[in-house]
This record gives sequence, C-alpha cells and structure tokens, in this order.
Amino acid sequence: MTEQTPTSPELTTPPTSSGRSVKRIVIVGIAAAVVIAGGGAAFAVFKKLDGGGTQPHDVLPASVIAYARVDLDPSAGQKIALLKLIRKFPEAAKSIGIKSADQDVRKLIFNEALKESECGLTYDHDIKPWIGNRLGVALEKDAETPLVAVQVSDEAKAKKGLAALAKCGDGSAPGVSFLDGYAVVAEKQSIADQATKDAKVSSLADNKTFIEDFDDLGNQGVASVWADAKALTAAQKVGDNSIALSGVDTLEGLRSAAATLRAESTSLDLSAIVHTDKALPALKPAKVTTLPEDTALAFSVSGGGERARTSFDAFIAGLKSDGEDTDAELASIKDEFGFTLPDDLETLLGESITFAIGSTNLETLPTLSSPADLARLDIGLSFVSDPTKAKDLADRLVSLAKEFDVPLHAFSAPHGAVISTDGGTSVSLGGNGEVALGKDDAFTKVVPDADKAFAAVYVNIAAILNALTKADPPPDIAKQIDQLKVLSAFGGSASKKSDHVGQATLRLTFKK
Repeated sequence: MTEQTPTSPELTTPPTSSGRSVKRIVIVGIAAAVVIAGGGAAFAVFKKLDGGGTQPHDVLPASVIAYARVDLDPSAGQKIALLKLIRKFPEAAKSIGIKSADQDVRKLIFNEALKESECGLTYDHDIKPWIGNRLGVALEKDAETPLVAVQVSDEAKAKKGLAALAKCGDGSAPGVSFLDGYAVVAEKQSIADQATKDAKVSSLADNKTFIEDFDDLGNQGVASVWADAKALTAAQKVGDNSIALSGVDTLEGLRSAAATLRAESTSLDLSAIVHTDKALPALKPAKVTTLPEDTALAFSVSGGGERARTSFDAFIAGLKSDGEDTDAELASIKDEFGFTLPDDLETLLGESITFAIGSTNLETLPTLSSPADLARLDIGLSFVSDPTKAKDLADRLVSLAKEFDVPLHAFSAPHGAVISTDGGTSVSLGGNGEVALGKDDAFTKVVPDADKAFAAVYVNIAAILNALTKADPPPDIAKQIDQLKVLSAFGGSASKKSDHVGQATLRLTFKK
C-alpha cells in the first residue's frame, strides 16, 4: 500500500496463540534495527512512504491492535533531507558514520548490531542479499502475540538469514511465512502461517479504524505508529498479558491514536492524532501569541484547572480505597506550606496558565551563582483565574519563594494574577499586540495553529545560543554551541480538530 488509503474494511478473527515470549521473535535481528534506531542512530530509519509498492500493513492481519513501521529506502526524498540535516552537525555525523545522503543506512544499523552479537555474521554476506527497506512491528488482538513484517528481496536467502540471526539470540528458530515480498516473523510457525492467511483475507490496511486515523493524520512520513486504544485497554483487563503495555489503563476514553515523523529540508516534525469516544471539551486558546516578540521560551496551556481537580479527586479516592489517610496528609501540606489542595491547584491552572522567559540578559545565564541572581532575567508566570483567589495564591507563592531567596513579585491582573522577577516584570505576559510573538516568523514555523491551540510550547534556540555566545564561553563549550547554531527554534501545539479528534505537533527547525 502506498499513500492511498484502502477503503473496504473487513475484520477477521485473530489467530489463536499460546506464545508468551517476545524475545524469540525480535531476536531475529530485524527488531535490533528498531532498537538501534531508537537510540543514537534514529536518523537512519526515517523516510517518506513515497517509494510505492507493498507496505508492512498490507501483509499484517486486520486483527492487529498496535503497529509501528519504518522505511530504509535509500532513494527516498525525506531520508535524503534527514541525512542532510544530520550532516549539519559535522561531529555527530562523523561519529555516526554519515558521509553522504545516498549511503546505505541499513549497513550502518546492522554493522553496529552485528558488532555486538559476536556471531560471525556480516551485513554484506548475511543480510544484504535478502533484506528489503521496510519493516513493521505489530501486536495481535490478544496483546500477547507480536508479529514482525520484514521486506525481503529473496525468500530463500531471507529464511536462511533470519535463522542465522536467530542463533545470535537464544537459538530458537522463529516461524516465518512469506506474503507479497515480506517475511512475516512470529514466535511459532503456526502463528506466522495464520497471520499471512488472515492478511490475505483482510489486512491491517483494510482496518476501518486504521484507515480513518491516517486519513486524518495525513502523510505517514518517515516513520509512524498506530494503536487501537480501546482494544489495548480491553486486552489488558483479560488474562496475563506479558507483552501488554504498562499503564495502558491511561488509554481509557481513547478510541485510537496515531503519530508520524516527517522530515523536510529545514525541519523535523512529529505529528499525532487521537480519536476519542466522548466529545472533547471546548477549550480556550493558549495565551502565547500575544507575548512579546523577544520571548525566548514560553509554555501555555488552557483548561488545566478543571481537569486538575477531576484528576486529583480521582487520585485521592483511589488512595482512600487503599486505606490511606489522605485527610491527614492534605492537612499536613496546608500546615507546612500554606496550600489547600486541590483548591489552590485549580486556581493556579485555572482557565489557562502561561510561563515565559524574555531575551533580556540571557547572556548572564552562565554567571548566575545564586537564586537572587534570577532578578537579572525577565521571567513571568500568569494564570487566568478568579482574580481574588489568584492574587491571594500569587502572594503565598511569592512568600514561599522568598524563603529560598528567589526574588519574585506578585501583581493583580484583570484576568487573574502575574508572578515575575524584577528583570522586566512584564514579560508582561500580554504584549502590546503590535510586536507580538504570534507575528514572529520563527514562532509561526514551529507552533502551528497557535491562535487555536489549547496548549503550546516555544523555544527560540537561535536567540538563546546567540546570548550564550556573548557570554564568552570556554573554547570547548563555544565549540559545542557552534555546532548547535544550525538550529533555529523548537515548538509545538495541541488543538481540537473536531469534537472527537485531537491533534498535536512538535517541530524543530534548522537554518538553511
């Protein structure tokens, strides 16, 4: 399957499996590529699905409830763009082994993996003759049966190579079944055979939920993940799920989720989307666009107060059910620090809360030697809440900070209250509307839909690095800063796309 999304969903019953050990599946070595890619060589597995042909989700059954894929196609445009981005960091590129944008990144990954295995295998002799460019890892409906789909160019050589890789682990030969240019690997042969049999009838590419999620998310980018949250939650509650995700109960209320990593010539971005069973609440936009244009760092989120109270009440109820004396603990917090929970927490987060640091005196950061020195900086915290409660809380927070010699001041505001340093008290957390952050080019490139987002974060990396350079750092630090000067900004936002769809994006931009 290419970027087109299939349109005829037909679900099948998941294959039965008694398997419990994931090790014997991923030991084939292909999963080692994913592990390495998640570390220092993450750059190596990213590419756009623009090469055409069969994708891993075309050969995995529709009963799969969690899935991740990467593509190592060396001809892919996004892969080339990503390697060019990596080469903007000469020292890092050198240590990783990146010499050009068209080299075989599969060799980099497997050479590193095989180096640790001590099995006597080599990429050129044992891997290259059969390995393809695409890889998918999935979890079956029981949340206990993992499957790996590996693109191969020669089935006979692939079977031999996978068996050799398996010997590098516990020696157990995995089950391998072939379909449309892929080896589907499972713990047992019967599981692999059943998986390809089911995929012929209805594959993950026919799964209605999968289709809808990626229709909403758009281009699957250089790598992607997907999960049927409802199915994962249901599976977690049944039986002994040895591979089930820890803390999957946090998925309650979600229908499904998907994310993708995309690369362009001057940016990397991670986009995610969630579908919910219940309608998402209507939240006001986060207050970042009206911050001053010279803001160096900002974070804002709206609607936190109500959510905090609900979560806190549920947390306390859980502790009480376990026999904890929560009333005594909360009373102790009030006596020692003067805060009443969850009331003060709800006031602090309120309708929205915004934290920001201005560019003023950032060059003094390396010379800060005590909390009192923070007065040089322009730091502010604003919370939109009941004005009376907000000012009272702000005064108490400032009093507590002074006990630790942190110089803060509290101010009343029509919307609630502001806490700031002396440095420029009004990182005014308001701006004048004429030179506001929302009109700054670096900001708009990394914070999409900022005027509609209920949460946003922004870091002007270039401004911070320039300020640190002015501080005349030691040669070794100056060299590291120099390497990072290709970075421009980092930001992200979360917003409501529709009543049952939420989306979020994190983006890192580079200078040309």
